[in-house]
Amino acid sequence: MRIAFVGAYGNGKTTLTTELSKRLGLPRSHGSAMRDPAGGAKKALEETTEPELVQLAVRRFVERAVEEAAAPAGFLSDGSILHEWVYTKVRLAVGRYPQPPAELDDVARTGPTGVVEEVVDQIGLLAREHARVGYDLIVHCPNEVPLPDGHDPISEYFRVLSDKYMLEIVETLGLPVHIVKGSVEERIEQILSLPGVPQP
Repeated sequence: MRIAFVGAYGNGKTTLTTELSKRLGLPRSHGSAMRDPAGGAKKALEETTEPELVQLAVRRFVERAVEEAAAPAGFLSDGSILHEWVYTKVRLAVGRYPQPPAELDDVARTGPTGVVEEVVDQIGLLAREHARVGYDLIVHCPNEVPLPDGHDPISEYFRVLSDKYMLEIVETLGLPVHIVKGSVEERIEQILSLPGVPQP
């Protein structure tokens, strides 16, 4: 069973997939930290330029694709092949700290940012195609817990927009999509009850 776990930053995907991997014996696919773009000085994701952001998204895309291909019998994709693309798309459209009522479609993007976003849209087509053929099931972890105090690489509303956009995308893939809520244990119980999911 090839399961993709989707949801915005801080929604509990890593905690959930780590525990589920131990119980099911399935490997996790997660990619390297999204920082330190090649060809320049080390820098955090928050400091990257738009072209560097695209580079990091492509690097993670490749890493995930390779890891997932190495586990044809099944895996748990922490974030999925869609995650970096959605993050990049939302960040280009509204920045890291959008506030209501901003929406992705409200912003007219031209100039360099518009060109970069066109490139990101093309990467998104690849990500969707990979997801369609590479996953059997998608599990969405919604935003139920606020970001910790003092840790704000994005705004809470960025998470809202990311989740909304991600759900719009996964609903176009033709794959089973299940939303799991509650504590880690409650989410695991919900996942284990899904058809086709192996039992510990």
